[in-house]
Amino acid sequence: MEALKTTVKPGMSPQEIAQLFYKLIEKQDRDAWLKTFSKWHQGRADQYGSSPDLYWRAAQRMQVKFGYTYVYLPTKDQEINEEYWKIWFQRVNRDGNESGSPLPIHIRRDKDSGGEWRVDTATV
Repeated sequence: MEALKTTVKPGMSPQEIAQLFYKLIEKQDRDAWLKTFSKWHQGRADQYGSSPDLYWRAAQRMQVKFGYTYVYLPTKDQEINEEYWKIWFQRVNRDGNESGSPLPIHIRRDKDSGGEWRVDTATV
Protein backbone atom coordinates (compact mmCIF):
# COMPACT_ATOMS: atom_id res chain seq x y z
CA MET A 1 0.00 0.00 0.00
CA GLU A 2 1.25 3.49 -0.77
CA ALA A 3 2.34 5.26 2.39
CA LEU A 4 0.24 8.35 1.57
CA LYS A 5 -3.06 6.59 0.79
CA THR A 6 -5.49 7.83 3.44
CA THR A 7 -8.85 7.37 1.78
CA VAL A 8 -10.82 4.57 0.15
CA LYS A 9 -10.37 4.53 -3.62
CA PRO A 10 -12.01 2.29 -6.24
CA GLY A 11 -10.10 -0.89 -7.02
CA MET A 12 -8.24 -1.20 -3.71
CA SER A 13 -7.04 -4.69 -2.82
CA PRO A 14 -8.11 -6.53 0.35
CA GLN A 15 -4.66 -5.81 1.79
CA GLU A 16 -4.92 -2.09 1.04
CA ILE A 17 -8.36 -1.84 2.68
CA ALA A 18 -7.12 -3.74 5.75
CA GLN A 19 -4.04 -1.54 6.11
CA LEU A 20 -6.09 1.60 5.61
CA PHE A 21 -8.53 0.47 8.33
CA TYR A 22 -5.74 0.45 10.93
CA LYS A 23 -3.92 3.50 9.54
CA LEU A 24 -7.08 5.61 9.87
CA ILE A 25 -7.53 4.46 13.47
CA GLU A 26 -4.01 5.75 14.15
CA LYS A 27 -4.85 9.04 12.40
CA GLN A 28 -8.13 9.21 14.36
CA ASP A 29 -10.04 9.91 11.13
CA ARG A 30 -13.37 8.24 11.88
CA ASP A 31 -15.18 9.55 8.80
CA ALA A 32 -12.59 8.15 6.37
CA TRP A 33 -12.25 4.99 8.49
CA LEU A 34 -15.99 4.25 8.22
CA LYS A 35 -15.65 4.09 4.43
CA THR A 36 -13.45 0.99 4.78
CA PHE A 37 -16.54 -0.91 6.01
CA SER A 38 -19.28 -2.55 3.99
CA LYS A 39 -22.29 -0.34 3.31
CA TRP A 40 -24.33 -2.45 5.75
CA HIS A 41 -21.91 -1.64 8.60
CA GLN A 42 -21.62 2.00 7.53
CA GLY A 43 -25.39 2.36 7.88
CA ARG A 44 -25.22 1.21 11.50
CA ALA A 45 -22.03 2.99 12.54
CA ASP A 46 -23.71 5.52 14.81
CA GLN A 47 -25.77 2.92 16.66
CA TYR A 48 -24.33 2.24 20.10
CA GLY A 49 -23.02 -1.33 20.19
CA SER A 50 -22.75 -1.78 16.42
CA SER A 51 -19.50 -3.31 15.18
CA PRO A 52 -18.05 0.01 13.95
CA ASP A 53 -19.06 1.74 17.20
CA LEU A 54 -17.40 -0.94 19.33
CA TYR A 55 -14.26 -1.11 17.16
CA TRP A 56 -13.83 2.66 17.17
CA ARG A 57 -14.33 3.12 20.91
CA ALA A 58 -12.06 0.17 21.78
CA ALA A 59 -9.35 1.29 19.36
CA GLN A 60 -9.36 4.82 20.73
CA ARG A 61 -8.97 3.53 24.30
CA MET A 62 -6.14 1.23 23.23
CA GLN A 63 -4.40 3.99 21.34
CA VAL A 64 -4.61 6.51 24.20
CA LYS A 65 -3.74 4.04 26.97
CA PHE A 66 -1.02 1.98 25.23
CA GLY A 67 -0.17 3.91 22.06
CA TYR A 68 -0.94 0.87 19.94
CA THR A 69 -0.13 0.72 16.27
CA TYR A 70 -0.84 -2.20 13.96
CA VAL A 71 1.82 -3.89 11.84
CA TYR A 72 0.72 -5.74 8.71
CA LEU A 73 1.88 -9.39 8.51
CA PRO A 74 1.76 -10.14 4.76
CA THR A 75 3.07 -13.71 5.09
CA LYS A 76 -0.07 -14.67 7.05
CA ASP A 77 -2.61 -13.47 4.44
CA GLN A 78 -5.29 -16.06 3.72
CA GLU A 79 -7.48 -15.98 0.64
CA ILE A 80 -10.45 -18.03 1.84
CA ASN A 81 -12.25 -17.77 -1.51
CA GLU A 82 -12.67 -15.22 -4.31
CA GLU A 83 -15.03 -13.17 -2.12
CA TYR A 84 -13.25 -13.32 1.25
CA TRP A 85 -9.77 -12.69 2.70
CA LYS A 86 -8.41 -12.92 6.22
CA ILE A 87 -5.56 -10.43 6.70
CA TRP A 88 -3.34 -10.44 9.80
CA PHE A 89 -1.77 -7.67 11.90
CA GLN A 90 0.32 -7.52 15.04
CA ARG A 91 -0.58 -5.00 17.73
CA VAL A 92 2.51 -3.11 18.94
CA ASN A 93 2.64 -0.78 21.96
CA ARG A 94 4.39 2.59 22.11
CA ASP A 95 7.58 0.89 23.37
CA GLY A 96 7.69 -1.23 20.22
CA ASN A 97 6.77 -4.46 22.01
CA GLU A 98 4.26 -6.86 20.50
CA SER A 99 1.02 -7.12 22.43
CA GLY A 100 -0.79 -10.43 22.27
CA SER A 101 -1.29 -12.74 19.33
CA PRO A 102 -1.70 -11.60 15.72
CA LEU A 103 -5.12 -10.10 14.95
CA PRO A 104 -7.32 -10.97 11.97
CA ILE A 105 -9.36 -8.59 9.89
CA HIS A 106 -11.97 -10.10 7.58
CA ILE A 107 -12.35 -8.44 4.19
CA ARG A 108 -15.19 -9.34 1.81
CA ARG A 109 -16.47 -8.13 -1.52
CA ASP A 110 -19.37 -5.80 -0.81
CA LYS A 111 -22.16 -6.03 -3.37
CA ASP A 112 -23.57 -2.72 -2.12
CA SER A 113 -20.23 -1.02 -2.88
CA GLY A 114 -20.04 -2.26 -6.45
CA GLY A 115 -18.10 -5.42 -5.52
CA GLU A 116 -15.29 -3.48 -3.84
CA TRP A 117 -13.37 -5.01 -0.96
CA ARG A 118 -14.59 -3.81 2.45
CA VAL A 119 -14.18 -4.67 6.13
CA ASP A 120 -16.68 -7.17 7.50
CA THR A 121 -15.19 -7.90 10.92
CA ALA A 122 -11.97 -6.83 12.61
CA THR A 123 -10.00 -6.97 15.83
CA VAL A 124 -8.54 -3.99 17.60
